Amino acid sequence: MPIEVDEARRLDEIAAATIQVARERGVRSVTIRAVAAQLGGSTAMVTNYVSSRSALMLNALRKAEEEWTQEMEDVLEGHSGLARLQVATRWMSTTQHDDEVLRRLLMEIASAGPAAGEEIEDLRRVTSRRNRAELSTLAAEAGLPDPALSADILHLLFRGYWLSTLEDPESWTADRGSQVALAVIDLLREGAREGSGSVPGGSGVDNAGGAAQSER
Repeated sequence: MPIEVDEARRLDEIAAATIQVARERGVRSVTIRAVAAQLGGSTAMVTNYVSSRSALMLNALRKAEEEWTQEMEDVLEGHSGLARLQVATRWMSTTQHDDEVLRRLLMEIASAGPAAGEEIEDLRRVTSRRNRAELSTLAAEAGLPDPALSADILHLLFRGYWLSTLEDPESWTADRGSQVALAVIDLLREGAREGSGSVPGGSGVDNAGGAAQSER
């Protein structure tokens, strides 16, 4: 009689093995066969749960997202308002544990484009939009007048920063990344204040949008 294996547990094991292969041999070495070997079994041990290389990498990112969410909740505990956004910004600018490996996996999935398959593309978009929505919530809690626009700007900034840490990690340290992101937040706040003062009766959203457009 075959041994029953909990699906969630097996997916977590596959994710851990995927990250280990990427860490030790590089992202290009991540294959179903390599991950199965890392687990000490046949390829069926992997393909019974993930059907392609892209799905393999996405599963690793799924596991990482769960851990990042918990870490984010931990670092934000006890903070509110603007301080909450600033703390999140500093945390999102750090590179620790397997962050570099996971960023390379993310870039690999994104570079595959439609060839990765519709299901993978949909999951990738959902993950990206969820991250952007979290930034929007933080921007609203910080009192920024146009949380949606602020989230768009910060989302693009962090995505660009993560790529820069892969291109030139020595230059783009956590301190430099957070300094830039915090400066952008200050500009959004200052632009909103200036806009609201220069246009009597104008809405905060319109003024913030104009200020942000002038900064681009």
